[in-house]
Amino acid sequence: DFESLLLSRERGYSGVALKACKGHTDALLLGAAAQKMGLFLCVQDLTCPGFSFLHSASLAARLPGVAAIEGNARQYSPSLNRQWRVRFPGMFDIKDGTVQTGLLNAEGLGF
Repeated sequence: DFESLLLSRERGYSGVALKACKGHTDALLLGAAAQKMGLFLCVQDLTCPGFSFLHSASLAARLPGVAAIEGNARQYSPSLNRQWRVRFPGMFDIKDGTVQTGLLNAEGLGF
């Protein structure tokens, strides 16, 4: 929440990890606030596979200034990603430490 963001900044934190799984609107609002404050931004949904990972990555693709996406369900739950990997291989096959968020360009959430 916004009060926690302000308190964290007051205590010296220099960045924000946004989590789509905790609420899309909240992530957008906190991302905008953190961006305005010049804070480091990343998106982090550690064990969200398939659709959930794409949701997080889509959020990252649309928020200017997001430096990284952390999502490890691809490694821990590969079978849960199979159907999505066929449709979005660039999101599930890591190359040079990156995923291809540009693939998430449809209306709405992007996929």
